[in-house]
Amino acid sequence: MRVIVYRITLLEPTLATALQGDPNEGVSLDYIPGSTLRGAIIKKYLRSNNQTELDAADPQVRRLFFDGTTRYLNGYPLDRLEQRSLPTPLSWQHEKGNETGIFDFALEIPDADDKQWQGIGQPFCSLGERQDGAKQKVHLVQPERHISVHTARTRRFGRAMPGNVIDPSKGDVPGAVYRYNALAARQTFEAAVICDNDADATMLRSLLKDEVTLGGSRSGGYGQVLLHDVKELDTWRETGNPFVANVHGKLIVTLLSNALLRDENGQFAVDSCLVTQALSERLGVPLRLQCAFLRGEIVGGFNRKWGLPLPQALAVHMGSVFVYDKPDCDESKLLQLEVQGIGERRAEGFGRVAINWQTEAELQVDKPSSSQLARTMTVPPGSDSEQLLKRMAERMLRRRLDERLIARANDIHIINPPSNAQISRLRSILHDELMKETPSTQRIFKFLKSVRERNTARRQFERARVGAEILLNWIEETLQISAWETRFGFQQTDVPRIGSIQASLTDALRIEYLIRLVDALLARAVKESRKEAE
Repeated sequence: MRVIVYRITLLEPTLATALQGDPNEGVSLDYIPGSTLRGAIIKKYLRSNNQTELDAADPQVRRLFFDGTTRYLNGYPLDRLEQRSLPTPLSWQHEKGNETGIFDFALEIPDADDKQWQGIGQPFCSLGERQDGAKQKVHLVQPERHISVHTARTRRFGRAMPGNVIDPSKGDVPGAVYRYNALAARQTFEAAVICDNDADATMLRSLLKDEVTLGGSRSGGYGQVLLHDVKELDTWRETGNPFVANVHGKLIVTLLSNALLRDENGQFAVDSCLVTQALSERLGVPLRLQCAFLRGEIVGGFNRKWGLPLPQALAVHMGSVFVYDKPDCDESKLLQLEVQGIGERRAEGFGRVAINWQTEAELQVDKPSSSQLARTMTVPPGSDSEQLLKRMAERMLRRRLDERLIARANDIHIINPPSNAQISRLRSILHDELMKETPSTQRIFKFLKSVRERNTARRQFERARVGAEILLNWIEETLQISAWETRFGFQQTDVPRIGSIQASLTDALRIEYLIRLVDALLARAVKESRKEAE
């Protein structure tokens, strides 16, 4: 047996759609299914062999992709220690209000009746190293999500159209709004391929590299991923910890992926008896069930060759835990059970089990410190990413300045404003400057000087007041760079930053917003005078 372990970094949001949500919503699974990864490898296999479709009768093809000799395991997220996480056992419970302590009901059920217990909210976990005299640490993992809203386009027009324009007789449909809840980009998952035939591992390893597309909506900016860090191993255990044959006289079986089992009528079912029967057949000895913690889930899929969805099936949910009396069988059979799994569609990663993975009744959640939560973002100088972040930071700065401008303009009021004709002349010059790439106050000051030389205009501007200050003096002072702190009160610490990129509060930007402040004040005076005239 050979095992190929590799990592998947999401370059774009990825949509491995689950069977949940409303009809106008696509919700991705919290992991990358083995069936999706197998499909991507099949596509690369066909391309490398210059083929357009697989020959299902070919023994090699069946061994590689269909009969379970080669098993493509799910891609689960890495924890913050860069280790592959696994589904959180359903037997784990924590006291309501205390999310740091975990009690494993599979090993021991506490006697405290006054406590309220509830399951763990995070779907994945990893066990830390066992330290003497301390509870075993647990890292809980919750993949990040990317939520976006889209509008379905009307195919004939190439964009969404309103209902009064579309024509159903021509195949038009209204532009419905729908939402995608996908796995966010820049996350890394780890998966594995188990090959019973050693010769297949070398060939498959050559395919597990470079960029591929996974999941749905590939043409809409979803699904681009990178396969990297490929390792080929002789010995490998999915849980990562040493094998334990006996846990307090119990055999604890944990499902590390969904399991598909059929009852006596050939129907998929969620039943602890079916799981017990499948395990007993694999081990060759009868098992006596003590307790079970299980849940069901409906699974499906999509066949791109057919262009049709796969039949839906009821599966035993990953993380389900089954506790048995310790059986009288060789350890080699238990290890073989972990390698082979149980149930159907094992080539797609279904039916993975762990034997005696849980050994401690009490565990402690290892919460990251604030310094560990902070992420350092390195942006290459001169790159497209740096330019994009600069534009984003500058837009955020302008939005904050716009908010401050509105607030300041609402706090200031002109008493006895000049005539609308005089204000319009000044505003015309202000607008001309604001239309320029780099506004300047030179022409504005020249106009204000001419106002002082004309008796009629000067008297109107001197009669007007902003508080106790003459309007003409207030405008001249406001248009000075030195008036920025007084008029706006916007400090350098208020400038937004994205990672290491900070927007620039330049003198040109200050002049622009000082001009806009004067214009906003004059516009308000014109509007109020018109209301009085009416």
